[in-house]
Amino acid sequence: MTSKAYIIGTGSYLPEKIVANEELARLTGLTPDEIEKMTGILERRRAGEDEATSDMATQAALSALKSAGVSADELGLIVLSTTSQDMFMPSTACLVQKKIGAKKAAAFDINASCSGFLYSMNTAEMFIRSGQTDKALVIAAEVKSRFVNPKDKETAILFGDGAGAVVLSSNNARLNPSPYDNPICLSAKLLGTWLFADGTGWKWIHLPAGGSRIPSTDDTVSSGLHAMRMDGSRVYRKAIRTFESLLTDTAKKCGLNLDDIDHFIFHQANLRIIKQVTSRLGIPEEKVPVTITHTGNTSSASIPITLDKLVREGRIKKGDTVLMAAFGGGLTWGASLITLI
Repeated sequence: MTSKAYIIGTGSYLPEKIVANEELARLTGLTPDEIEKMTGILERRRAGEDEATSDMATQAALSALKSAGVSADELGLIVLSTTSQDMFMPSTACLVQKKIGAKKAAAFDINASCSGFLYSMNTAEMFIRSGQTDKALVIAAEVKSRFVNPKDKETAILFGDGAGAVVLSSNNARLNPSPYDNPICLSAKLLGTWLFADGTGWKWIHLPAGGSRIPSTDDTVSSGLHAMRMDGSRVYRKAIRTFESLLTDTAKKCGLNLDDIDHFIFHQANLRIIKQVTSRLGIPEEKVPVTITHTGNTSSASIPITLDKLVREGRIKKGDTVLMAAFGGGLTWGASLITLI
C-alpha cells in the first residue's frame, strides 16, 4: 500500500487549424469585437477532418510519457476524460491504449464535462494510493467543434479542440533510465482533490440526442438535437459563485490561505468568469495563467493544456503550490492542490 501519488510528466496537443473570431462572426451575426468581449477569445483550434478525439489524446499522451521518461509498457492504467468520444463503444481510452502500445494497462473513459480531468486524475490517484498500479496515464481530450451548431451564439464562439495529459506515479524519482532524450522534468505531489456534482442543473449544459433517452433518428438530426445546448447566463453566475467558495475551502482543507498559492489553473471556460473570480477574491493576475485567448474553451482538456504550457515555459518551480479548479456540465466541479518537489 502507498499513501503518496505524484505527477511526473505533462503533455498536450493542439490541432493545426486556427479559427479566428472573424470566421465565426460571419456565421453567428456577432462582430469579432463582440465575441472577444463576451469570451476573451481571439482564436480557437479545430481538429482536422481526419482527426478524432483518440488521435489528439494519443499525441498528448506520447508527449506526457516523453516528459516523464516513462514507456507505455510501464503503465498499469489509462483514464481518459472526454464528452466527445470517437464512438459510444469501445471507450476512447481503449483506442489510445492500442495506439500507444500500453498492453498492460486497464483503460476506461470518464464523462464529467469540463471537470473531467480532475475526476480522472483523482480516480487514477486512488488506484496508485491503493497499490493497484504504480504508473498511470491521465488524458483529457475534446473535439467539441463537432457537437456545436456553428450559428449558435452561446456555444460556437466558445469551444475549441485539444488534448492534455499527465503521468502519475507512486514514486517521484526516476528509478529506470529514460528511453527518451532530455525529458522535461516535473515532480509534483498531489496534496488533495475534492469533487462535487449537482444533477439538478443538468439541463444548463447538455447534448439532447444520441443516447437511450432520445435515440438518433433522421428527425433528431434535422432538428439539431445533436448539437450542444447551453444556458450561458445561468452557467456564468453559478460558476462564479461556486469558484469563490471552492477555492477558499480547498486551500483551507490543506491548511493554506489563498495567498499561499503560487498559481491558480482554472478551467478556461470564459475569460470573464476568470477575471470576476480573481477580482472578488483578490488574487493577483500574475498568479492566474490564461490560455483561452488562443485555444478557446477546450472543456476538460483546458487544465492539463495550461499546466503543460507552464511546465514547458519554466513558469513553475520547485516549492510552488498550484491549485487547479474546474466547473462544468452535470453540473460538476472540483479542485486539486499540488506542490512541486
